[in-house]
Amino acid sequence: MNSYEVIFILDPVLTEDGVEAEIGAVREVVTKKGGEVAEVQKWGKKRLAYEVKKRRDGQYILMKVGGPGGVVADLDRHFRITETILKGMVVRAEEPRRTRFKSKPSRSHGEVGTATQEVGDGELQ
Repeated sequence: MNSYEVIFILDPVLTEDGVEAEIGAVREVVTKKGGEVAEVQKWGKKRLAYEVKKRRDGQYILMKVGGPGGVVADLDRHFRITETILKGMVVRAEEPRRTRFKSKPSRSHGEVGTATQEVGDGELQ
């Protein structure tokens, strides 16, 4: 099961009940495809960077979702056909990568030396 972050912007004229209804509708789309909603964050009303559907403000909602790949297509379709959703985006959430390389200890300001040093059989380090 893949992890996704879903963010969508709702019409600013919606009441609190309207916002809850839209969140419920998105949650239903996810559960119909066999996914689950892990977290819902309401970021509140914010100013948009540019006008979208003749609106300058919007109510931002972030959802963390787990589910199969088919849930993304259904969410995109739902965002396009729902009038009260101004914009929507689904991004796959990846786990933080572990570094493959060990970092070398940094030299203090007082040390003088070259950036590369010969080690062993003429190998540069």
